[in-house]
Amino acid sequence: MVEVEELHDEAPNNTTPQTPSAKEHVEESPSASRIRDADEIEEISKSIKRPSARAHLDALVAKLRREGTVLKRVEASKAKAGDTSETESSAPPAAASVPTPAPAPVPTRTAAAPIQTELKYVSIDKFSFDMGSHSSQFITLYVALPGVGSIPRSQVKCTFVPTSFDFIVEGLKGKSYRLLKDNLENEIDAEKCKYIVKSDKVLIKLAKKKGEYGYESWPQLLAKKGKKTADKKKEDPSSSIMEMMKDMYDEGDDNMKKMIGETMMKQRNGELGKDMDMPGMGGLGGGMPGL
Repeated sequence: MVEVEELHDEAPNNTTPQTPSAKEHVEESPSASRIRDADEIEEISKSIKRPSARAHLDALVAKLRREGTVLKRVEASKAKAGDTSETESSAPPAAASVPTPAPAPVPTRTAAAPIQTELKYVSIDKFSFDMGSHSSQFITLYVALPGVGSIPRSQVKCTFVPTSFDFIVEGLKGKSYRLLKDNLENEIDAEKCKYIVKSDKVLIKLAKKKGEYGYESWPQLLAKKGKKTADKKKEDPSSSIMEMMKDMYDEGDDNMKKMIGETMMKQRNGELGKDMDMPGMGGLGGGMPGL
């Protein structure tokens, strides 16, 4: 009987496990791989005897070297970009910027609006008027102003008061016009006065005051001299007499002027008696109040 011995493989003593070399652990770049392939193929081609086979290998070597050169440039560009991004990422974060408060607005001085000076008016010296009859309510003035009807009504104004009226037209063909009369023959009824604007003229209607026996008589539009109001006359009753004496002095002859001048001088000096008559005045001196 044959005995079969069981054989056991025993691991050799003092054996150490093989570790891959450090070179194998280094990852090879695509460009380096192309160049190494080209080097080995070029080395092998030296042993090839057929010219056609060697030409094929030389063409392959040239192609691999071109690809390696291009890949090397690409890798260099990527590496440069990676270094830049790494530098930026490793840089300490910038300190949070504290918002700078906006500077306070500097108050600007607005130039004061120029003070509007008084308008220069062209005085209206020519106009016609109709006094009307004794029973007419109005005295009508006709003021010719070509084109006045084409401007806005707000530029045509007339202000009436018992003793005067003030008519103004502004901005008519680049000029402003004014007709002011403050020495009317009689007082007017300011509330009933009016003015009417036509295309080339303006009608100013002065309302007469109505008395006990009808409207007051207007022998003329304007008085020779400025008249004082009734209230003023009441405050100084002798004022009307003094005005009359002044008129007589202005219109009299030399003898009249001499007599009135002496009387007025005595009045100022308080030398004129109440019962003293002026020579040639028919006792008028003694009857004048305040003389």
